[in-house]
Amino acid sequence: MKKIILAITLLVVAHTTTKAQQDPRFSQYMFNQLVINPAYTGTTEALSLSLLGRYQWVGIDGSPQTGTLSGHLPLGTDKKAGVGAYLAYDKIGVTQTTAFFGSYAYKFILGESRLSVGLNGGVNYLSTDDSQLQTNPIMDPVTGDPVFQQGSLRRLLPNFGLGLYFYKPNKYYMGVSAPHLLNNNLRDEEEEIAVTAKQYRQYNFMAGGVIGQGAFKFRPSVLVKAVPTNAPVQVDLSAMFLIKDMLWLGGSYRTAVGNRNEAGSVQAIATESADAIVGFQFQNGLRLSYAYDLTLSKLQQFTTGSHEIMIGYDIKGKGVRYHTPRYF
Repeated sequence: MKKIILAITLLVVAHTTTKAQQDPRFSQYMFNQLVINPAYTGTTEALSLSLLGRYQWVGIDGSPQTGTLSGHLPLGTDKKAGVGAYLAYDKIGVTQTTAFFGSYAYKFILGESRLSVGLNGGVNYLSTDDSQLQTNPIMDPVTGDPVFQQGSLRRLLPNFGLGLYFYKPNKYYMGVSAPHLLNNNLRDEEEEIAVTAKQYRQYNFMAGGVIGQGAFKFRPSVLVKAVPTNAPVQVDLSAMFLIKDMLWLGGSYRTAVGNRNEAGSVQAIATESADAIVGFQFQNGLRLSYAYDLTLSKLQQFTTGSHEIMIGYDIKGKGVRYHTPRYF
Protein backbone atom coordinates (compact mmCIF):
# COMPACT_ATOMS: atom_id res chain seq x y z
CA MET A 1 0.00 0.00 0.00
CA LYS A 2 2.86 2.39 0.77
CA LYS A 3 4.29 1.85 -2.71
CA ILE A 4 0.89 2.48 -4.27
CA ILE A 5 0.56 5.78 -2.41
CA LEU A 6 4.08 6.78 -3.48
CA ALA A 7 3.41 5.89 -7.12
CA ILE A 8 0.26 8.01 -7.15
CA THR A 9 2.09 10.92 -5.54
CA LEU A 10 4.92 10.74 -8.07
CA LEU A 11 2.48 10.55 -10.93
CA VAL A 12 0.78 13.72 -9.74
CA VAL A 13 3.88 15.71 -8.86
CA ALA A 14 6.28 14.78 -11.63
CA HIS A 15 4.28 13.89 -14.72
CA THR A 16 0.66 15.01 -14.80
CA THR A 17 -1.64 17.81 -13.79
CA THR A 18 -0.59 19.07 -10.38
CA LYS A 19 -3.65 19.15 -8.13
CA ALA A 20 -1.72 19.70 -4.91
CA GLN A 21 0.52 22.29 -3.31
CA GLN A 22 3.84 22.29 -5.18
CA ASP A 23 5.88 24.43 -2.78
CA PRO A 24 7.31 22.72 0.32
CA ARG A 25 5.31 23.05 3.52
CA PHE A 26 6.76 24.19 6.84
CA SER A 27 5.22 23.88 10.29
CA GLN A 28 7.57 26.61 11.56
CA TYR A 29 6.66 29.01 8.77
CA MET A 30 6.48 31.88 11.27
CA PHE A 31 10.26 31.59 11.76
CA ASN A 32 11.06 30.91 8.08
CA GLN A 33 9.29 33.77 6.31
CA LEU A 34 12.05 34.73 3.87
CA VAL A 35 11.31 31.61 1.81
CA ILE A 36 7.60 32.52 1.71
CA ASN A 37 7.71 36.28 1.17
CA PRO A 38 10.62 38.27 -0.36
CA ALA A 39 9.32 41.45 1.33
CA TYR A 40 10.43 39.98 4.67
CA THR A 41 14.02 40.68 3.56
CA GLY A 42 15.82 43.07 5.90
CA THR A 43 13.00 43.43 8.45
CA THR A 44 15.23 42.22 11.29
CA GLU A 45 17.72 44.44 13.08
CA ALA A 46 20.78 42.46 12.02
CA LEU A 47 22.07 39.67 9.84
CA SER A 48 19.65 36.79 10.37
CA LEU A 49 20.56 33.20 9.42
CA SER A 50 18.29 30.16 9.44
CA LEU A 51 18.76 26.44 8.74
CA LEU A 52 15.70 24.17 8.58
CA GLY A 53 15.27 20.47 7.89
CA ARG A 54 11.98 18.61 7.46
CA TYR A 55 11.27 14.87 7.17
CA GLN A 56 7.63 14.43 6.23
CA TRP A 57 5.41 11.33 6.58
CA VAL A 58 7.98 9.09 8.25
CA GLY A 59 7.48 5.44 7.28
CA ILE A 60 6.32 6.02 3.70
CA ASP A 61 8.95 5.19 1.08
CA GLY A 62 9.92 8.24 -0.95
CA SER A 63 8.15 10.69 1.35
CA PRO A 64 9.08 14.41 1.10
CA GLN A 65 12.39 15.59 2.57
CA THR A 66 13.05 19.33 2.63
CA GLY A 67 15.88 21.62 3.69
CA THR A 68 16.39 25.38 3.54
CA LEU A 69 19.33 27.66 4.31
CA SER A 70 18.54 31.37 4.31
CA GLY A 71 20.04 34.68 5.34
CA HIS A 72 19.15 38.36 5.08
CA LEU A 73 20.11 41.73 6.57
CA PRO A 74 19.15 45.42 6.43
CA LEU A 75 21.32 47.90 4.57
CA GLY A 76 22.31 51.51 5.23
CA THR A 77 22.20 53.62 8.36
CA ASP A 78 18.43 54.00 8.09
CA LYS A 79 17.99 50.26 7.37
CA LYS A 80 15.30 50.97 4.79
CA ALA A 81 16.71 48.48 2.27
CA GLY A 82 17.51 44.82 2.71
CA VAL A 83 19.12 41.98 0.79
CA GLY A 84 18.91 38.25 1.28
CA ALA A 85 19.10 34.82 -0.31
CA TYR A 86 18.01 31.27 0.32
CA LEU A 87 18.95 27.81 -0.86
CA ALA A 88 16.25 25.13 -0.76
CA TYR A 89 16.25 21.40 -1.44
CA ASP A 90 13.12 19.28 -1.79
CA LYS A 91 12.90 15.59 -2.62
CA ILE A 92 9.87 13.36 -3.08
CA GLY A 93 10.41 9.87 -4.48
CA VAL A 94 12.61 10.09 -7.57
CA THR A 95 11.97 13.83 -8.03
CA GLN A 96 14.42 16.40 -6.64
CA THR A 97 14.27 20.19 -6.76
CA THR A 98 17.10 22.53 -5.78
CA ALA A 99 16.38 26.26 -5.71
CA PHE A 100 18.53 29.33 -5.21
CA PHE A 101 16.90 32.76 -4.97
CA GLY A 102 18.18 36.20 -4.06
CA SER A 103 15.89 38.94 -2.74
CA TYR A 104 15.77 42.70 -2.28
CA ALA A 105 13.28 44.79 -0.32
CA TYR A 106 12.70 48.43 0.45
CA LYS A 107 10.79 49.74 3.47
CA PHE A 108 8.51 52.78 3.66
CA ILE A 109 8.20 54.34 7.12
CA LEU A 110 4.56 54.80 8.14
CA GLY A 111 4.69 56.20 11.67
CA GLU A 112 5.69 53.34 13.97
CA SER A 113 4.90 50.78 11.25
CA ARG A 114 6.71 49.76 8.08
CA LEU A 115 5.59 48.71 4.61
CA SER A 116 8.18 46.54 2.89
CA VAL A 117 8.04 45.84 -0.85
CA GLY A 118 10.15 42.88 -1.96
CA LEU A 119 11.34 41.19 -5.12
CA ASN A 120 13.16 37.91 -5.56
CA GLY A 121 14.69 36.10 -8.49
CA GLY A 122 16.49 32.86 -9.05
CA VAL A 123 16.33 29.40 -10.52
CA ASN A 124 14.91 25.97 -9.70
CA TYR A 125 16.76 22.87 -10.89
CA LEU A 126 14.31 19.99 -11.30
CA SER A 127 15.49 16.44 -11.88
CA THR A 128 13.92 12.98 -11.89
CA ASP A 129 15.38 9.50 -12.19
CA ASP A 130 12.63 7.36 -13.71
CA SER A 131 14.96 4.33 -13.84
CA GLN A 132 14.27 3.84 -10.13
CA LEU A 133 10.54 3.36 -10.76
CA GLN A 134 8.93 -0.03 -11.22
CA THR A 135 6.06 0.39 -13.68
CA ASN A 136 3.04 -1.86 -14.14
CA PRO A 137 3.40 -3.99 -17.31
CA ILE A 138 -0.29 -4.96 -17.14
CA MET A 139 -1.19 -1.48 -18.46
CA ASP A 140 0.83 -2.13 -21.62
CA PRO A 141 2.58 -5.54 -21.93
CA VAL A 142 5.13 -4.12 -24.39
CA THR A 143 6.15 -0.73 -23.01
CA GLY A 144 4.76 -0.75 -19.46
CA ASP A 145 3.24 2.44 -18.08
CA PRO A 146 3.37 4.93 -21.00
CA VAL A 147 3.53 7.97 -18.72
CA PHE A 148 6.99 6.98 -17.51
CA GLN A 149 8.34 6.27 -20.98
CA GLN A 150 9.12 9.98 -21.32
CA GLY A 151 12.48 9.38 -19.67
CA SER A 152 14.27 11.14 -16.83
CA LEU A 153 13.93 14.89 -16.51
CA ARG A 154 16.57 17.60 -16.13
CA ARG A 155 15.34 21.17 -16.30
CA LEU A 156 16.36 24.67 -15.16
CA LEU A 157 13.35 26.81 -14.26
CA PRO A 158 14.16 30.53 -13.82
CA ASN A 159 11.56 32.51 -11.92
CA PHE A 160 10.87 35.62 -9.88
CA GLY A 161 8.39 36.69 -7.21
CA LEU A 162 6.90 39.68 -5.45
CA GLY A 163 5.68 40.43 -1.95
CA LEU A 164 4.31 43.04 0.43
CA TYR A 165 4.93 42.99 4.18
CA PHE A 166 3.31 45.47 6.57
CA TYR A 167 4.53 45.33 10.17
CA LYS A 168 5.27 47.09 13.41
CA PRO A 169 8.52 45.72 14.89
CA ASN A 170 7.84 43.09 17.54
CA LYS A 171 4.09 43.91 17.53
CA TYR A 172 2.34 42.59 14.44
CA TYR A 173 2.76 41.76 10.76
CA MET A 174 0.64 41.06 7.68
CA GLY A 175 1.81 40.15 4.21
CA VAL A 176 0.93 38.80 0.77
CA SER A 177 3.27 37.22 -1.74
CA ALA A 178 3.67 35.23 -4.92
CA PRO A 179 7.14 33.65 -4.55
CA HIS A 180 7.26 32.53 -8.21
CA LEU A 181 5.16 34.18 -10.91
CA LEU A 182 6.11 32.20 -14.02
CA ASN A 183 4.12 29.05 -14.85
CA ASN A 184 7.07 27.13 -16.28
CA ASN A 185 6.49 23.95 -18.28
CA LEU A 186 8.06 20.91 -16.65
CA ARG A 187 8.26 19.07 -19.99
CA ASP A 188 9.05 20.04 -23.57
CA GLU A 189 6.14 21.67 -25.37
CA GLU A 190 5.99 18.96 -28.03
CA GLU A 191 5.31 16.28 -25.41
CA GLU A 192 1.68 15.35 -24.95
CA ILE A 193 1.62 15.98 -21.19
CA ALA A 194 3.39 19.35 -21.34
CA VAL A 195 0.09 21.23 -21.20
CA THR A 196 -0.60 20.05 -17.67
CA ALA A 197 2.90 19.48 -16.26
CA LYS A 198 3.63 23.00 -15.03
CA GLN A 199 5.11 24.92 -12.14
CA TYR A 200 1.96 26.69 -11.00
CA ARG A 201 1.85 30.13 -9.40
CA GLN A 202 1.14 30.09 -5.64
CA TYR A 203 -0.21 32.97 -3.57
CA ASN A 204 0.45 33.34 0.16
CA PHE A 205 -1.20 35.41 2.87
CA MET A 206 0.37 35.60 6.32
CA ALA A 207 -0.43 37.50 9.50
CA GLY A 208 0.53 37.40 13.16
CA GLY A 209 1.20 39.41 16.27
CA VAL A 210 2.34 39.44 19.87
CA ILE A 211 -0.13 39.92 22.71
CA GLY A 212 0.86 40.56 26.32
CA GLN A 213 3.79 41.90 28.28
CA GLY A 214 6.15 40.69 30.95
CA ALA A 215 7.10 37.04 31.37
CA PHE A 216 4.23 35.56 29.37
CA LYS A 217 3.34 36.47 25.78
CA PHE A 218 0.93 35.01 23.22
CA ARG A 219 1.83 34.93 19.52
CA PRO A 220 -0.99 33.84 17.15
CA SER A 221 -0.33 33.54 13.40
CA VAL A 222 -1.94 32.29 10.21
CA LEU A 223 -0.64 31.25 6.80
CA VAL A 224 -2.96 30.75 3.81
CA LYS A 225 -1.61 29.21 0.58
CA ALA A 226 -3.56 29.07 -2.67
CA VAL A 227 -2.93 27.73 -6.19
CA PRO A 228 -6.10 28.96 -7.97
CA THR A 229 -8.08 26.21 -9.79
CA ASN A 230 -5.25 23.70 -9.30
CA ALA A 231 -5.21 22.87 -5.59
CA PRO A 232 -7.22 23.21 -2.39
CA VAL A 233 -6.55 26.28 -0.28
CA GLN A 234 -4.27 25.28 2.61
CA VAL A 235 -4.63 27.05 5.96
CA ASP A 236 -2.22 26.90 8.91
CA LEU A 237 -3.49 28.30 12.23
CA SER A 238 -0.83 28.60 14.94
CA ALA A 239 -0.70 29.60 18.60
CA MET A 240 2.68 30.08 20.27
CA PHE A 241 3.45 31.10 23.85
CA LEU A 242 6.72 32.80 24.82
CA ILE A 243 7.76 32.32 28.45
CA LYS A 244 10.32 34.73 29.93
CA ASP A 245 11.47 35.70 26.43
CA MET A 246 13.28 32.39 26.17
CA LEU A 247 10.98 29.34 25.84
CA TRP A 248 8.55 28.91 22.94
CA LEU A 249 5.68 26.45 23.38
CA GLY A 250 2.72 25.97 21.10
CA GLY A 251 1.28 24.28 18.09
CA SER A 252 -0.67 24.63 14.88
CA TYR A 253 -3.52 23.07 12.97
CA ARG A 254 -3.33 22.52 9.20
CA THR A 255 -6.37 22.06 7.00
CA ALA A 256 -7.33 22.19 3.33
CA VAL A 257 -10.40 23.99 2.03
CA GLY A 258 -12.05 22.84 -1.19
CA ASN A 259 -10.41 19.40 -1.38
CA ARG A 260 -12.05 16.55 -3.29
CA ASN A 261 -12.92 13.21 -1.72
CA GLU A 262 -12.73 9.78 -3.32
CA ALA A 263 -16.16 10.25 -4.95
CA GLY A 264 -14.96 13.45 -6.62
CA SER A 265 -17.17 15.82 -4.64
CA VAL A 266 -15.73 18.93 -3.00
CA GLN A 267 -15.23 18.84 0.78
CA ALA A 268 -15.62 22.13 2.64
CA ILE A 269 -12.75 21.36 5.05
CA ALA A 270 -10.30 18.45 5.12
CA THR A 271 -8.10 18.06 8.20
CA GLU A 272 -4.41 17.41 7.47
CA SER A 273 -2.37 17.62 10.68
CA ALA A 274 -1.97 18.92 14.21
CA ASP A 275 1.52 20.15 15.09
CA ALA A 276 3.41 20.63 18.36
CA ILE A 277 6.28 23.14 18.48
CA VAL A 278 8.92 23.80 21.14
CA GLY A 279 11.84 26.19 20.90
CA PHE A 280 14.50 28.08 22.80
CA GLN A 281 15.66 31.65 22.19
CA PHE A 282 18.85 32.93 23.77
CA GLN A 283 20.13 36.45 24.44
CA ASN A 284 23.10 35.96 22.11
CA GLY A 285 20.68 35.65 19.14
CA LEU A 286 20.67 31.84 18.86
CA ARG A 287 17.32 30.06 18.28
CA LEU A 288 16.62 26.33 18.37
CA SER A 289 13.20 24.80 17.69
CA TYR A 290 11.51 21.51 16.85
CA ALA A 291 8.08 20.65 15.42
CA TYR A 292 6.24 17.34 15.30
CA ASP A 293 3.29 16.91 12.93
CA LEU A 294 0.63 14.37 13.81
CA THR A 295 -1.02 13.30 10.56
CA LEU A 296 -4.83 13.41 10.77
CA SER A 297 -5.69 12.54 7.16
CA LYS A 298 -6.10 8.99 5.80
CA LEU A 299 -2.29 8.80 5.53
CA GLN A 300 -2.11 8.39 9.32
CA GLN A 301 -2.38 4.59 9.01
CA PHE A 302 0.87 4.53 7.01
CA THR A 303 3.04 7.12 8.81
CA THR A 304 4.14 7.99 12.33
CA GLY A 305 4.10 11.71 11.49
CA SER A 306 6.57 14.38 10.38
CA HIS A 307 9.60 15.99 12.05
CA GLU A 308 11.06 19.47 11.55
CA ILE A 309 14.05 21.10 13.22
CA MET A 310 15.33 24.65 12.84
CA ILE A 311 18.45 26.53 13.93
CA GLY A 312 18.57 30.32 13.66
CA TYR A 313 21.13 32.93 14.57
CA ASP A 314 20.90 36.73 14.57
CA ILE A 315 24.31 38.39 14.41
CA LYS A 316 23.84 41.88 15.83
CA GLY A 317 27.40 42.68 16.73
CA LYS A 318 30.30 41.54 18.88
CA GLY A 319 29.35 41.38 22.53
CA VAL A 320 25.80 42.64 21.92
CA ARG A 321 23.01 40.86 23.81
CA TYR A 322 19.34 40.88 22.83
CA HIS A 323 17.42 42.42 25.73
CA THR A 324 14.22 42.20 23.65
CA PRO A 325 14.27 39.06 21.46
CA ARG A 326 12.85 38.98 17.95
CA TYR A 327 9.30 37.59 17.93
CA PHE A 328 8.96 37.16 14.16
